[in-house]
Amino acid sequence: MKNTSICIFSALGGALVGAAVAMLVTPQSGRELRGKLHEAFDDTARRIHDDLCRCKSSSEGEGTTRE
Repeated sequence: MKNTSICIFSALGGALVGAAVAMLVTPQSGRELRGKLHEAFDDTARRIHDDLCRCKSSSEGEGTTRE
């Protein structure tokens, strides 16, 4: 499970860095760039939150106990 988590977070991190670099090298105004970066950050944060909630709920449903 730990290797899967590392792989998922590595892929998300790589995608985020790649998207940021692509936006930074594309010619556009500062306002447009800031807007796109803000949207990309919000979208990525939402996806990570949703994935973590889904993983948490699925692990709780497997019958694991917490002490």
